Amino acid sequence: MKSSVTSFILASFIGSFFYLIFGWFIFDFVLGSYTEAHTIQLVGFKKTNDFNFMFLILSCLAYSILISTVLINVKITSSLKAFLFCSLLGVLIGCMADFYWYASSHFYSNLIVVILDLFGAAISVGSLGLVNHFILRNSWINAKMNNK
Repeated sequence: MKSSVTSFILASFIGSFFYLIFGWFIFDFVLGSYTEAHTIQLVGFKKTNDFNFMFLILSCLAYSILISTVLINVKITSSLKAFLFCSLLGVLIGCMADFYWYASSHFYSNLIVVILDLFGAAISVGSLGLVNHFILRNSWINAKMNNK
């Protein structure tokens, strides 16, 4: 039991930092200029000087804890299934937010930026799931071998 709690905590923390870095790469480096050009830029909406990095880290940690919790409870054993399942989960969560914004505001200027955001969610959350699955699976395998 102690091993599973340790692996859950380890997967959640390592996954959160992976998601932070990989998410930055996808959403800022790869998609950032297109997204910024096709979303409404309201003065004062985005924080620049007073950006709170700690809350960004906590956001990534919350997502990683969610993914770790789901992976433990659905008992996925294949890395490919973990990636695909978590990709689907990321897309559904992205749909919830993006479709709301697209329906209720002028935040997105076209549907392409929404689709690209959902594609980014699929890749980043799927990869987060893969990282967390790898850590959780390896600790699960080691726990099984130690119990023999």
